[in-house]
Amino acid sequence: ECELTRLLQDKLQYEMRLQYMKHYFPIDYMVQVQYEEVLRPANITRLRNGTVSEAALRYLWFHISSQAVLRIHEVLPEKHPSWKYTREL
Repeated sequence: ECELTRLLQDKLQYEMRLQYMKHYFPIDYMVQVQYEEVLRPANITRLRNGTVSEAALRYLWFHISSQAVLRIHEVLPEKHPSWKYTREL
């Protein structure tokens, strides 16, 4: 778990996210998602205040983040500058 977190932290540095996920995308670009695919902060707070462990919340964050990256990757053409970055994520 620590090794995976370290690898993700390296890939998700602010400079890389800014370059690949902001500068290369058009302004107001959106990826369509279903209502059930959105994890709201209120839901996280409710889970944290409940009986859900921090480890389970970390796994939940990882799962949701990986699904979001997969959705973004699906809509990118292979020649897009962010395609390789999202593939590595």
